[in-house]
Amino acid sequence: MKKVTSLSNDQFNTLIVDKRALKTFMKHPQNEKIEAGWVNVSGEQLQDIPSGAIYLTQSALGEEKPQVLLVSTDEKGQKQAYESDTTIEFLKSHDVSPVLPQDRDQQLQVSYRKLLEAHEQEQPQHVESMLERVNAEKDYVQLKGLTLKEGMFTREQVDAMESRVSVHYYDQKQVKEQGNYQDDYKQEILQELEKPPEEAQYQAAYKQQMLSQLGIMREKPNSKESSKQEEQEKQVAVQLKAKEETPQEKEHRLAKMREFEQKHSFDKVYKLKKEVLKELKGLDLTDSQRETLTKLEKALDTEKKDHDQQKKEEKSQNGFVKFFARKNGAHSKTKQQDSHKVER
Repeated sequence: MKKVTSLSNDQFNTLIVDKRALKTFMKHPQNEKIEAGWVNVSGEQLQDIPSGAIYLTQSALGEEKPQVLLVSTDEKGQKQAYESDTTIEFLKSHDVSPVLPQDRDQQLQVSYRKLLEAHEQEQPQHVESMLERVNAEKDYVQLKGLTLKEGMFTREQVDAMESRVSVHYYDQKQVKEQGNYQDDYKQEILQELEKPPEEAQYQAAYKQQMLSQLGIMREKPNSKESSKQEEQEKQVAVQLKAKEETPQEKEHRLAKMREFEQKHSFDKVYKLKKEVLKELKGLDLTDSQRETLTKLEKALDTEKKDHDQQKKEEKSQNGFVKFFARKNGAHSKTKQQDSHKVER
Protein backbone atom coordinates (compact mmCIF):
# COMPACT_ATOMS: atom_id res chain seq x y z
CA MET A 1 0.00 0.00 0.00
CA LYS A 2 1.38 3.40 -1.00
CA LYS A 3 0.07 6.89 -0.18
CA VAL A 4 -1.11 8.81 -3.25
CA THR A 5 -2.37 12.11 -1.82
CA SER A 6 -4.07 13.70 1.17
CA LEU A 7 -7.86 13.79 1.47
CA SER A 8 -10.06 16.14 3.50
CA ASN A 9 -13.27 15.01 5.20
CA ASP A 10 -15.33 17.21 2.87
CA GLN A 11 -13.69 15.66 -0.20
CA PHE A 12 -14.28 12.18 1.21
CA ASN A 13 -17.98 12.81 1.84
CA THR A 14 -18.47 14.33 -1.63
CA LEU A 15 -16.76 11.45 -3.44
CA ILE A 16 -18.66 8.63 -1.71
CA VAL A 17 -22.05 10.30 -2.24
CA ASP A 18 -21.72 11.24 -5.91
CA LYS A 19 -20.27 8.69 -8.37
CA ARG A 20 -19.94 11.36 -11.03
CA ALA A 21 -17.75 13.43 -8.74
CA LEU A 22 -15.74 10.28 -7.94
CA LYS A 23 -15.25 9.55 -11.66
CA THR A 24 -14.08 13.09 -12.32
CA PHE A 25 -11.70 13.04 -9.35
CA MET A 26 -10.22 9.67 -10.39
CA LYS A 27 -9.96 10.87 -14.02
CA HIS A 28 -12.19 7.94 -14.96
CA PRO A 29 -14.02 8.04 -18.34
CA GLN A 30 -17.63 9.08 -17.75
CA ASN A 31 -18.98 6.44 -20.13
CA GLU A 32 -17.33 3.56 -18.21
CA LYS A 33 -18.55 1.90 -15.05
CA ILE A 34 -16.49 2.54 -11.95
CA GLU A 35 -16.30 -0.07 -9.20
CA ALA A 36 -16.47 1.56 -5.76
CA GLY A 37 -17.92 0.86 -2.34
CA TRP A 38 -17.45 0.70 1.40
CA VAL A 39 -14.69 -1.57 2.64
CA ASN A 40 -15.71 -4.10 5.25
CA VAL A 41 -12.65 -3.97 7.52
CA SER A 42 -12.38 -3.86 11.28
CA GLY A 43 -11.18 -0.89 13.27
CA GLU A 44 -8.08 -2.86 14.24
CA GLN A 45 -7.09 -3.26 10.60
CA LEU A 46 -7.52 0.47 10.01
CA GLN A 47 -5.76 1.45 13.20
CA ASP A 48 -2.26 1.58 11.67
CA ILE A 49 -3.42 3.41 8.51
CA PRO A 50 -3.25 7.21 8.86
CA SER A 51 -6.57 8.93 8.16
CA GLY A 52 -7.19 11.70 5.64
CA ALA A 53 -5.38 10.14 2.69
CA ILE A 54 -5.74 8.02 -0.45
CA TYR A 55 -3.61 4.85 -0.81
CA LEU A 56 -2.80 2.67 -3.81
CA THR A 57 -3.79 -0.91 -2.93
CA GLN A 58 -3.70 -2.72 -6.30
CA SER A 59 -1.15 -2.29 -9.09
CA ALA A 60 -2.03 -1.73 -12.73
CA LEU A 61 -0.69 -5.00 -14.14
CA GLY A 62 -1.95 -6.61 -17.34
CA GLU A 63 -5.71 -6.17 -17.47
CA GLU A 64 -5.99 -5.30 -13.76
CA LYS A 65 -7.05 -1.74 -13.01
CA PRO A 66 -5.34 0.19 -10.24
CA GLN A 67 -7.39 0.50 -7.06
CA VAL A 68 -7.19 2.96 -4.20
CA LEU A 69 -8.39 3.15 -0.63
CA LEU A 70 -9.89 6.39 0.68
CA VAL A 71 -9.50 6.64 4.46
CA SER A 72 -11.25 9.29 6.59
CA THR A 73 -12.63 9.85 10.09
CA ASP A 74 -16.33 10.52 10.74
CA GLU A 75 -17.90 12.95 13.24
CA LYS A 76 -17.76 10.33 15.98
CA GLY A 77 -14.03 9.86 15.51
CA GLN A 78 -14.40 6.47 13.82
CA LYS A 79 -12.17 5.62 10.86
CA GLN A 80 -13.93 4.71 7.64
CA ALA A 81 -12.58 3.34 4.36
CA TYR A 82 -13.94 3.48 0.83
CA GLU A 83 -12.41 1.54 -2.07
CA SER A 84 -12.49 2.68 -5.69
CA ASP A 85 -11.15 2.00 -9.16
CA THR A 86 -8.83 4.68 -10.43
CA THR A 87 -6.74 5.42 -13.51
CA ILE A 88 -3.05 5.56 -14.31
CA GLU A 89 -3.57 9.22 -15.26
CA PHE A 90 -4.79 9.98 -11.73
CA LEU A 91 -1.73 8.33 -10.20
CA LYS A 92 0.66 10.04 -12.61
CA SER A 93 -0.88 13.41 -11.77
CA HIS A 94 0.35 12.81 -8.21
CA ASP A 95 3.74 11.43 -9.33
CA VAL A 96 2.91 7.94 -8.06
CA SER A 97 3.84 4.78 -9.94
CA PRO A 98 0.83 2.60 -10.89
CA VAL A 99 2.78 -0.44 -9.67
CA LEU A 100 3.40 -1.23 -6.01
CA PRO A 101 7.00 -1.93 -4.90
CA GLN A 102 6.39 -5.65 -4.21
CA ASP A 103 4.79 -6.09 -7.64
CA ARG A 104 7.60 -4.15 -9.33
CA ASP A 105 10.13 -6.41 -7.61
CA GLN A 106 8.30 -9.45 -8.98
CA GLN A 107 8.18 -7.87 -12.44
CA LEU A 108 11.93 -7.28 -12.38
CA GLN A 109 12.66 -10.85 -11.27
CA VAL A 110 10.47 -12.39 -13.99
CA SER A 111 11.91 -10.11 -16.70
CA TYR A 112 15.51 -10.75 -15.66
CA ARG A 113 14.95 -14.52 -15.57
CA LYS A 114 13.53 -14.35 -19.12
CA LEU A 115 16.70 -12.52 -20.15
CA LEU A 116 18.91 -15.24 -18.63
CA GLU A 117 16.87 -17.95 -20.38
CA ALA A 118 17.08 -16.10 -23.70
CA HIS A 119 20.87 -15.82 -23.36
CA GLU A 120 21.11 -19.57 -22.66
CA GLN A 121 18.90 -20.54 -25.62
CA GLU A 122 20.47 -18.13 -28.13
CA GLN A 123 22.19 -19.83 -31.09
CA PRO A 124 24.50 -17.89 -33.47
CA GLN A 125 22.92 -19.37 -36.61
CA HIS A 126 19.33 -19.19 -35.34
CA VAL A 127 17.86 -15.75 -36.11
CA GLU A 128 14.67 -16.28 -34.08
CA SER A 129 16.63 -17.11 -30.91
CA MET A 130 18.77 -14.00 -31.43
CA LEU A 131 15.65 -11.83 -31.77
CA GLU A 132 14.18 -13.33 -28.59
CA ARG A 133 17.37 -12.45 -26.71
CA VAL A 134 17.37 -8.89 -28.09
CA ASN A 135 13.69 -8.37 -27.15
CA ALA A 136 14.19 -9.85 -23.67
CA GLU A 137 17.18 -7.56 -23.13
CA LYS A 138 15.24 -4.52 -24.38
CA ASP A 139 12.25 -5.28 -22.11
CA TYR A 140 14.43 -5.71 -19.03
CA VAL A 141 16.55 -2.62 -19.67
CA GLN A 142 13.40 -0.48 -20.09
CA LEU A 143 11.81 -1.88 -16.92
CA LYS A 144 15.02 -1.46 -14.95
CA GLY A 145 15.42 2.13 -16.19
CA LEU A 146 11.81 2.96 -15.26
CA THR A 147 12.27 1.49 -11.79
CA LEU A 148 15.41 3.54 -11.14
CA LYS A 149 13.78 6.68 -12.56
CA GLU A 150 10.76 6.26 -10.26
CA GLY A 151 13.13 5.87 -7.32
CA MET A 152 11.27 2.74 -6.24
CA PHE A 153 14.57 0.86 -5.79
CA THR A 154 18.20 1.97 -5.74
CA ARG A 155 20.75 0.65 -8.22
CA GLU A 156 22.35 -1.39 -5.41
CA GLN A 157 19.00 -3.05 -4.64
CA VAL A 158 18.46 -3.91 -8.31
CA ASP A 159 22.01 -5.33 -8.54
CA ALA A 160 21.32 -7.47 -5.46
CA MET A 161 18.09 -8.74 -7.05
CA GLU A 162 19.96 -9.69 -10.24
CA SER A 163 22.53 -11.59 -8.18
CA ARG A 164 19.83 -13.54 -6.29
CA VAL A 165 17.93 -14.43 -9.47
CA SER A 166 21.15 -15.51 -11.25
CA VAL A 167 22.21 -17.80 -8.42
CA HIS A 168 18.75 -19.37 -8.19
CA TYR A 169 18.48 -19.76 -11.98
CA TYR A 170 21.85 -21.49 -12.43
CA ASP A 171 21.30 -23.71 -9.36
CA GLN A 172 18.02 -24.90 -10.88
CA LYS A 173 19.69 -25.35 -14.27
CA GLN A 174 22.41 -27.53 -12.73
CA VAL A 175 19.87 -29.70 -10.89
CA LYS A 176 17.88 -30.13 -14.12
CA GLU A 177 21.00 -31.05 -16.12
CA GLN A 178 22.00 -33.65 -13.52
CA GLY A 179 18.50 -35.16 -13.57
CA ASN A 180 18.49 -35.29 -17.39
CA TYR A 181 21.91 -36.96 -17.43
CA GLN A 182 20.77 -39.63 -14.98
CA ASP A 183 17.67 -40.31 -17.10
CA ASP A 184 19.82 -40.64 -20.23
CA TYR A 185 22.28 -42.95 -18.48
CA LYS A 186 19.43 -45.05 -17.11
CA GLN A 187 18.04 -45.39 -20.66
CA GLU A 188 21.44 -46.63 -21.84
CA ILE A 189 21.66 -49.23 -19.06
CA LEU A 190 18.09 -50.44 -19.63
CA GLN A 191 18.84 -50.97 -23.30
CA GLU A 192 21.86 -53.04 -22.32
CA LEU A 193 19.80 -55.14 -19.91
CA GLU A 194 17.13 -55.79 -22.53
CA LYS A 195 19.68 -57.28 -24.93
CA PRO A 196 19.80 -61.10 -24.77
CA PRO A 197 23.25 -62.44 -23.81
CA GLU A 198 25.49 -62.96 -26.87
CA GLU A 199 25.99 -66.63 -26.06
CA ALA A 200 22.25 -67.23 -25.76
CA GLN A 201 21.64 -65.52 -29.10
CA TYR A 202 24.28 -67.69 -30.76
CA GLN A 203 22.98 -70.89 -29.18
CA ALA A 204 19.40 -70.14 -30.24
CA ALA A 205 20.49 -69.41 -33.81
CA TYR A 206 22.70 -72.53 -33.95
CA LYS A 207 19.94 -74.71 -32.50
CA GLN A 208 17.49 -73.42 -35.11
CA GLN A 209 20.02 -74.16 -37.83
CA MET A 210 20.54 -77.74 -36.58
CA LEU A 211 16.81 -78.38 -36.31
CA SER A 212 16.30 -77.10 -39.85
CA GLN A 213 19.05 -79.34 -41.18
CA LEU A 214 17.53 -82.32 -39.40
CA GLY A 215 14.11 -81.46 -40.72
CA ILE A 216 12.67 -81.16 -37.22
CA MET A 217 10.15 -78.51 -36.22
CA ARG A 218 11.27 -76.22 -33.38
CA GLU A 219 10.40 -77.90 -30.10
CA LYS A 220 7.76 -76.29 -27.97
CA PRO A 221 8.01 -76.13 -24.15
CA ASN A 222 5.12 -77.62 -22.25
CA SER A 223 2.29 -75.23 -21.46
CA LYS A 224 3.13 -75.00 -17.75
CA GLU A 225 6.77 -74.06 -18.32
CA SER A 226 5.81 -71.72 -21.15
CA SER A 227 3.23 -69.94 -19.02
CA LYS A 228 5.69 -69.51 -16.15
CA GLN A 229 8.43 -68.21 -18.46
CA GLU A 230 6.07 -65.77 -20.18
CA GLU A 231 4.87 -64.45 -16.82
CA GLN A 232 8.45 -63.84 -15.65
CA GLU A 233 9.35 -62.10 -18.90
CA LYS A 234 6.18 -60.00 -18.67
CA GLN A 235 6.99 -58.85 -15.11
CA VAL A 236 10.57 -57.95 -16.02
CA ALA A 237 9.44 -56.17 -19.18
CA VAL A 238 7.05 -53.97 -17.19
CA GLN A 239 9.80 -52.90 -14.79
CA LEU A 240 12.63 -52.56 -17.28
CA LYS A 241 10.95 -51.17 -20.36
CA ALA A 242 13.33 -48.69 -21.98
CA LYS A 243 12.01 -45.87 -24.11
CA GLU A 244 11.72 -46.69 -27.79
CA GLU A 245 13.94 -44.35 -29.77
CA THR A 246 15.16 -43.94 -33.32
CA PRO A 247 18.91 -44.11 -34.14
CA GLN A 248 18.88 -40.30 -34.45
CA GLU A 249 17.24 -39.91 -31.03
CA LYS A 250 19.76 -42.29 -29.48
CA GLU A 251 22.68 -40.40 -31.02
CA HIS A 252 21.23 -37.12 -29.72
CA ARG A 253 20.88 -38.58 -26.21
CA LEU A 254 24.46 -39.90 -26.24
CA ALA A 255 25.70 -36.52 -27.50
CA LYS A 256 23.93 -34.80 -24.59
CA MET A 257 25.58 -37.23 -22.18
CA ARG A 258 29.03 -36.58 -23.64
CA GLU A 259 28.43 -32.83 -23.39
CA PHE A 260 27.43 -33.17 -19.73
CA GLU A 261 30.50 -35.33 -18.97
CA GLN A 262 32.78 -32.70 -20.51
CA LYS A 263 31.25 -29.91 -18.40
CA HIS A 264 31.42 -31.76 -15.06
CA SER A 265 34.12 -33.54 -13.09
CA PHE A 266 34.62 -37.30 -13.35
CA ASP A 267 33.75 -37.69 -9.66
CA LYS A 268 30.41 -35.90 -10.19
CA VAL A 269 29.52 -38.08 -13.19
CA TYR A 270 30.59 -41.23 -11.32
CA LYS A 271 28.33 -40.35 -8.37
CA LEU A 272 25.32 -39.81 -10.66
CA LYS A 273 25.92 -43.11 -12.46
CA LYS A 274 26.21 -45.02 -9.18
CA GLU A 275 22.84 -43.62 -8.05
CA VAL A 276 21.23 -44.92 -11.25
CA LEU A 277 22.84 -48.35 -10.90
CA LYS A 278 21.69 -48.57 -7.28
CA GLU A 279 18.12 -47.86 -8.40
CA LEU A 280 18.27 -50.53 -11.13
CA LYS A 281 19.71 -53.15 -8.77
CA GLY A 282 16.52 -52.86 -6.73
CA LEU A 283 14.44 -54.16 -9.65
CA ASP A 284 13.37 -57.78 -10.16
CA LEU A 285 16.06 -58.75 -12.66
CA THR A 286 16.70 -62.05 -14.40
CA ASP A 287 20.03 -63.77 -13.70
CA SER A 288 21.48 -62.69 -17.03
CA GLN A 289 20.34 -59.10 -16.50
CA ARG A 290 21.82 -59.02 -13.00
CA GLU A 291 25.07 -60.40 -14.38
CA THR A 292 25.12 -57.72 -17.10
CA LEU A 293 24.44 -55.00 -14.53
CA THR A 294 27.23 -56.31 -12.29
CA LYS A 295 29.69 -56.25 -15.19
CA LEU A 296 28.71 -52.68 -16.06
CA GLU A 297 29.16 -51.56 -12.46
CA LYS A 298 32.53 -53.31 -12.17
CA ALA A 299 33.68 -51.58 -15.36
CA LEU A 300 32.58 -48.23 -13.92
CA ASP A 301 34.38 -48.90 -10.61
CA THR A 302 37.54 -49.92 -12.51
CA GLU A 303 37.34 -46.68 -14.47
CA LYS A 304 37.03 -44.77 -11.18
CA LYS A 305 39.99 -46.60 -9.70
CA ASP A 306 42.14 -45.84 -12.76
CA HIS A 307 41.05 -42.20 -12.64
CA ASP A 308 41.96 -41.87 -8.95
CA GLN A 309 45.33 -43.52 -9.57
CA GLN A 310 46.04 -41.15 -12.43
CA LYS A 311 45.15 -38.14 -10.27
CA LYS A 312 47.41 -39.44 -7.52
CA GLU A 313 50.32 -39.88 -9.95
CA GLU A 314 49.77 -36.43 -11.43
CA LYS A 315 49.73 -34.89 -7.97
CA SER A 316 52.90 -36.71 -7.00
CA GLN A 317 54.57 -35.69 -10.26
CA ASN A 318 53.58 -32.05 -9.79
CA GLY A 319 54.99 -32.14 -6.28
CA PHE A 320 58.26 -33.57 -7.57
CA VAL A 321 58.47 -30.92 -10.31
CA LYS A 322 57.92 -28.13 -7.78
CA PHE A 323 60.51 -29.61 -5.42
CA PHE A 324 62.99 -30.00 -8.25
CA ALA A 325 62.35 -26.42 -9.38
CA ARG A 326 62.94 -25.08 -5.85
CA LYS A 327 66.08 -27.13 -5.53
CA ASN A 328 67.39 -25.93 -8.89
CA GLY A 329 66.58 -22.35 -7.90
CA ALA A 330 68.44 -22.67 -4.63
CA HIS A 331 71.39 -24.34 -6.39
CA SER A 332 71.48 -21.58 -9.00
CA LYS A 333 71.46 -18.90 -6.29
CA THR A 334 74.34 -20.57 -4.43
CA LYS A 335 76.30 -20.86 -7.65
CA GLN A 336 75.68 -17.18 -8.39
CA GLN A 337 76.89 -16.19 -4.88
CA ASP A 338 80.05 -18.27 -5.34
CA SER A 339 80.64 -16.57 -8.69
CA HIS A 340 80.41 -13.16 -7.06
CA LYS A 341 82.91 -14.23 -4.39
CA VAL A 342 85.40 -15.34 -7.05
CA GLU A 343 84.99 -12.03 -8.90
CA ARG A 344 85.70 -10.10 -5.70
